[in-house]
Amino acid sequence: MTSFSAPAQVLLGSDAVAHVWTNNRDGSPQVSVVWFICDGDEILFGTDANSQKAKNLTRDPHILLSIEDEERNERGFQRHLVIRGRAVIEPGPDPELMDRLAMKYLGLKQHPLALRDSPTSVVVRTTIDRISGVGPWVDTSEVV
Repeated sequence: MTSFSAPAQVLLGSDAVAHVWTNNRDGSPQVSVVWFICDGDEILFGTDANSQKAKNLTRDPHILLSIEDEERNERGFQRHLVIRGRAVIEPGPDPELMDRLAMKYLGLKQHPLALRDSPTSVVVRTTIDRISGVGPWVDTSEVV
């Protein structure tokens, strides 16, 4: 497991969304945007058990999340954090998580969508294997 540096924690605590890549059965990528929360050194988000990403992660737990920063570096590249890891799907619903997401992204005390209390909602918990991207969270000697 990899820990998040202070600059990564700032980005992860912002209202930036994550682009989530999973692997379809035929090997092609499936991409979607999610609201997420950090829980220690893990990333959590909610989805429906019938979503393609949940089906893909049940079959193959490899996951990639890309979170874009608002800044560009001195060379003009958009800063972004890339997290590669493995996901575990936990049965839901988890109204507390959904309400935390609503507060982070909308400033609302309660999540406005049915996913909050849906019997088919699940929580995706991602353990981090590797952090990369462009930004202060990456060792500049690494090839990105």
